[in-house]
Amino acid sequence: MAESFDFGGRISKQKHPTKIHETRAETDLANNMAQCINVGSKTQTPPCYETRELTKEALHNVGDLHLNGNVEHCCRGCFCYFEKSHTSVLGMRELAAAKGAKIICADDNEICANTYKKKPSKMQPHPMSCNSLFIYPLQCNFSGRKYPMDWIELVKKKEVDFTQSCGGQWYVAVDAAAYVSTTLLDLDRYKPDFVTVSFYKMFGFPTGIGALVVRNSSANVLKKTYFGGGTVLVSTARERFHVDRQGISDRFEDGTVAFLDIVALRHGFDTLHRLTGGIDNICKHTFSLGRFVHHQLTSYHHGNGAKVAVCYCDTDFEDMSTQGAIVNFNLLRANGSFVGYAEVDKMAQLHNIHLRTGCFCNTGACQWHLGLSTDTVLDNYKAGHHCGDNRDLINGVPTGSVRISFGYMSTFSDATNFLNFIKGCFVEGKLQIVQPSFNKAGSFQVKQNKTADNVGVIHGSKISDTGIYVASSKVLHCHRTTSVKSNIDFDGNKSPAVPLCPQGHRDDNYRQQTIYSSHHRVISDIFIYPIKSCGAFQVDSWQLGSRGLAYDRHWVIVTGSGVCLSQKRETKLCLIQPTVNLDLGLLKLEYPGADSIEIPLSVDESQVSDGHICQTKVSGDRIQGTDCGDPVATWLSSVLQRPGCRLIQQSQNDTRLCKLDSNDRTAPGDTQISLANQSQLLLIARSSVLGLIQHIADRHSTVETSMDLKVDVDSYVGRFRANLVVDRGQAFAEDDWTEVQVGTQNFICQGQCSRCQMICVDQSTGERSKEPLSTLATFRGRKIPFGIHLCHDPSGSHGNTISVGDSVLPTLMTDPVDQNQNT
Repeated sequence: MAESFDFGGRISKQKHPTKIHETRAETDLANNMAQCINVGSKTQTPPCYETRELTKEALHNVGDLHLNGNVEHCCRGCFCYFEKSHTSVLGMRELAAAKGAKIICADDNEICANTYKKKPSKMQPHPMSCNSLFIYPLQCNFSGRKYPMDWIELVKKKEVDFTQSCGGQWYVAVDAAAYVSTTLLDLDRYKPDFVTVSFYKMFGFPTGIGALVVRNSSANVLKKTYFGGGTVLVSTARERFHVDRQGISDRFEDGTVAFLDIVALRHGFDTLHRLTGGIDNICKHTFSLGRFVHHQLTSYHHGNGAKVAVCYCDTDFEDMSTQGAIVNFNLLRANGSFVGYAEVDKMAQLHNIHLRTGCFCNTGACQWHLGLSTDTVLDNYKAGHHCGDNRDLINGVPTGSVRISFGYMSTFSDATNFLNFIKGCFVEGKLQIVQPSFNKAGSFQVKQNKTADNVGVIHGSKISDTGIYVASSKVLHCHRTTSVKSNIDFDGNKSPAVPLCPQGHRDDNYRQQTIYSSHHRVISDIFIYPIKSCGAFQVDSWQLGSRGLAYDRHWVIVTGSGVCLSQKRETKLCLIQPTVNLDLGLLKLEYPGADSIEIPLSVDESQVSDGHICQTKVSGDRIQGTDCGDPVATWLSSVLQRPGCRLIQQSQNDTRLCKLDSNDRTAPGDTQISLANQSQLLLIARSSVLGLIQHIADRHSTVETSMDLKVDVDSYVGRFRANLVVDRGQAFAEDDWTEVQVGTQNFICQGQCSRCQMICVDQSTGERSKEPLSTLATFRGRKIPFGIHLCHDPSGSHGNTISVGDSVLPTLMTDPVDQNQNT
């Protein structure tokens, strides 16, 4: 759309009928589409639409300028876009500006004020006739606000101030991608010139298929320069001559369309209607769910009376004609500070809840709702924040938010599960509910538009008779105690474990050391992880190399498509037990119930054939590696039950550098790392693990028991996949270290390690649970840190060996930094 719109005003003399132009696609598919988009009762032919990815093709085709013709008589029109539009519209802006169109940005307040108050225009009309384009979303993908359809005619009739800045004819394009997924679009009543829709957003398949619906009377302003296969009647090779096909879809559908995906659309529409009974039912169902969640979420308060969430909504969520089924929010702690959206996303994944975070490709709405000025956005970018990263808070201010969206497949159980997740993970103290407004019957009152029937919720394929979810007026309480002493596993169940005596000593045959009373710290455990995300290899003494501990995360398993495999995707990786035999130069791999296999620790890369040299990506970095061969690949595919797995060894010449940001405490020079996510080494303290265990016990238990707390400390330690474990000292004291000497080796501390759901995998069984991440998030603050990153500083070290029992002498700091964990 953006590439094709003629701002120059070269109006064709050809007369066009008022009907929508016929497409190449089958008529029955168009009729199915008409169930969700009404193209008019008098229209005898189906709408014109092309199967193109929405944001990359449909919008792109409307906004580009047509420059051919007599320059003396050519003017440039205006491109006006709504401020709270999708990023794709900003891309249209750049195309329009590059061809000389005047750029105007308008928000809803400006449009409403200039229109309904009919203020006299202060803008000077353009002296020449030209074409101009206004584009806005029918529903905001950030807040769910449905914008007035009346804007279409107001702009086309030039009854809005900004239309006076350009003469000629104004055309209107509407982004209906979010709108038509839950709401009927009536093109018989409202007559935009161009409509973009996304089928993926309507029924979840197929990905990347959208449609550009073009009103036939407006098709003449779409001028095309590029042409591909099937879009011309004739063309010559030596001379610049070609004749376009006449039909708009024939002209714009270059090459082979995604016909297999297009065939699936008919089944999508049929299924949508069969399951729901029609788009009107979907609208009622999704709005009821969104309204229920919105009102509940805004009523939640912490035990001290502070709000749990701030919702970003442009309406009171009472009228389905002005509000879609989107709830956008940020969470607040009891002290009023924000919970970062990255932390919410981590916890949501742990509870099998899918939500989106960030700015959702809608910078304008994000800036408006979060109060972010352009200067703030630029300052955040200079500070290292960019679209898609996890920098959710900068100076305590959110850079984005959390969004949940309801579709036809969503259920009341989904809504209550989400609310229970919020209550269980982010409410501090006893949950207090401040009731929203109710009707006399005590239920949420849904405000209906003039054409709506009774609002309802779909149960299976029917609408409930009551139609409304009744909210209980009972104040809910979340009981938590702090004097719990019981045997628990990560799910709060009773389980046998290793006992700790009341004085805090570990009672086993391996060691007995004071955890809290002594500040003389020592190394208690050393682990290396030869294969990324696989089991640990515990040693008493080990050498350091240029990338950290020798052979630590030196190999990686990739899928048949070349994607790095981690425990986030495959928990059975932890059951692969590697053993490094330095004397024999072999890496031995074992797995329960399978024969072991051995591979060389190193290969002569000069003798490796080209077929064994490969590349893969680890944490966003492309690394050079060597394929370890078919035998081990077959073994891995068998034990993991994943065909196509390969084992890749990092090349000796690979120069992957430390992932920590430059504004953190930096290591000397360019620090090389292995296949770890962030740093050379990771350190945790056993005392911090014990502190976490106590928090878990306090959080999950509700009865007083004996003074003995029985836990499997080593199992907890193993979940954090650290290289170095420190014994003795205060819990979480390592957060404040800036440097640390281990024996004769010096290390630079590079910030705290931010944790994700991987710590919820039991490394001895591969089973996943909600703890300890769930509890860790309740008291460790943003990014859920546990442990610290280290970088070896050889300039201040003697030798290259560290051993169990080495003394640990830290230097304190005052500004800890969160980072991502190694895997």
